[in-house]
Amino acid sequence: MNIKAITFDLDDTLWPLFDVIMHAHKTANDFLIKKHPQMQGILFSAEERKKWKELVSQEPNLANRLSELRQKVIYELLIENNVPLEEANLLSKESFKIFIEERHKVVYFDDVLETLKSLKEKYILGVITNGNADIKTLKIDHLFDFYLNAEMVNESKPGKKIFDEAAKLAGVLPEEICHIGDHPVNDVEGALQAGFQAIWMNALDKDWEHPKSLTVPEIKNWKELESKF
Repeated sequence: MNIKAITFDLDDTLWPLFDVIMHAHKTANDFLIKKHPQMQGILFSAEERKKWKELVSQEPNLANRLSELRQKVIYELLIENNVPLEEANLLSKESFKIFIEERHKVVYFDDVLETLKSLKEKYILGVITNGNADIKTLKIDHLFDFYLNAEMVNESKPGKKIFDEAAKLAGVLPEEICHIGDHPVNDVEGALQAGFQAIWMNALDKDWEHPKSLTVPEIKNWKELESKF
């Protein structure tokens, strides 16, 4: 591959997401329930999921602003359950601070940091994520040349805009970039449609559940990734 830059997804690519995100939700929700016991059974339920969908249907671009969306969901659920406006506003912000702090307590897959250090000696490295994990908060920003999330460009993967912006930041042609990610549509298909090359990072050993057949290399660990370059 004639590659000059490599971009990475974060969740389920650099670290497994499920346990850390569940713990973050629970910690933030426990804080709210302690303040207002009536929120038990409301938070992290079908009712909460309905509220997420409702707000996104009213303002579709909120889907690209996950931090704001989460706070709005909590705020509205608190209001609907008899919490005064001012207190609901304060609690939604405080609970988000708890959530985002816990959300960054990730455990990397084996060899992630070592491989990134090695690749950075030879390639431009960037992040393209739909989520709200921040490489500065994680103290790994020194390993990357740029960082993009959906909020920054008001578009989520697999949309072409976020990949186009990554190519601009990298300063190379799209075909000179290889994107690494776990999601068949957001990462693999999105990258290919933007003219990037792609590798499917299948660190969680999932089946390829996608209508289209796998046409890019599949790797299952970070040592294997380093060998591709």
